[in-house]
Amino acid sequence: MHNLVLAQYLVTALSSAFNACYFFGYRSSTRRRRIGAIVLGVVSIGIFIESVFFGFFALFQGQQWAFEFFFNQSYWFAARLLICLGSLAISVLILRRLVSNRR
Repeated sequence: MHNLVLAQYLVTALSSAFNACYFFGYRSSTRRRRIGAIVLGVVSIGIFIESVFFGFFALFQGQQWAFEFFFNQSYWFAARLLICLGSLAISVLILRRLVSNRR
């Protein structure tokens, strides 16, 4: 379970970094869309920082102490799953848009 949690942090960090790069590079003539992209970029950076911080915490503190602090591995994994899936869903939407624009 420890490796699964670490993999989840890695996937979340990578997808949120990708999302942030896309949103901070987004250009639109509509002010409303530019502001929305900036907000989503900031949220993505927040998810990235949180995932990297807790991922390194879990990696370097060792399995027993780190996960005793977070009570239970399975509960922690379930709580983080929604954040990971949300970040991946945003990545899928971005990739879909980028692929459709190339046609």
